[in-house]
Amino acid sequence: MAKIAITGSSGLIGRELIKQLSAQHELIEIDIALDERNYDISDANIARKLTKSCEGIIHLAAVSRVAEAQEFPLRTWSSNVSGTHNILDAALRSSSRPWVIHASSREVYGDQPRQAITEDTPMTPLNIYGRSKAAGEGMVYGAQDAGANVAILRFANVYGDIYDYSDRVIPAFSRAAVNGTTLRVDDASVCMDFTHVVDVSKGVVKVVDQLTSGEKNLPPIHFATGTGTTLGELARLAVTASNNTCELNEVEKREASVGCFIGDPSRAKSLLGWTHETPIQSGFTEMVEAYRAATS
Repeated sequence: MAKIAITGSSGLIGRELIKQLSAQHELIEIDIALDERNYDISDANIARKLTKSCEGIIHLAAVSRVAEAQEFPLRTWSSNVSGTHNILDAALRSSSRPWVIHASSREVYGDQPRQAITEDTPMTPLNIYGRSKAAGEGMVYGAQDAGANVAILRFANVYGDIYDYSDRVIPAFSRAAVNGTTLRVDDASVCMDFTHVVDVSKGVVKVVDQLTSGEKNLPPIHFATGTGTTLGELARLAVTASNNTCELNEVEKREASVGCFIGDPSRAKSLLGWTHETPIQSGFTEMVEAYRAATS
């Protein structure tokens, strides 16, 4: 059993990865939600201490919401950039030389004129969150030049757990469908590639399997369905699920938000044999039913 550290272990993807990896690997959970003073990887000494004897590190910890990053730019840079630097530095300093999976984001692409977007599309981030993730990727390449084995994974709009941040769009819409409350729609034309957390985590596990088997040359990979869903279409799913009791309140698109992202899943399929299994319609229905069960 490989010893693997997961930073951001209490987050949406971290929780699902623990479910999928715990039977095969010894896991070290690292998250400031567990103990802020002793699990803050923006402190280089803490990052080195927590990952000292690992064979692998899955680095998920970050300020992960665009709106929060815009509101707290310095905290975002400290977590997403300084924290990533410390994890990469810890991996290079460790005698065990662990591989590192670096969690990046579709936000690094910004708004692109053509869809579906491939991993070779130039990075043109629109917001602080996207820029912090692009900076993290830049540090990854520097660490690779110094001998680290690092894989970059870019996540799209991941959903699938009612205990995710309540203001993210799918948790908010599915909760509104259960309660019959008003749906805030930040520009119905905004288009996202929603990927279920179980599917995404299966992809990460495939990368873990390759890295533990000695793979050292994985290119950046994003996990996406290849299908876009507009916020208007998602809102209609919520209205239907509410038996037409929800009302819509469409407002302007949030500042510095990407208007459309649809990812090309070809690389994930060819290199990992990964394909998504959960269409948005069934994934959203599952979320609604989970909220309904939790509140009944």
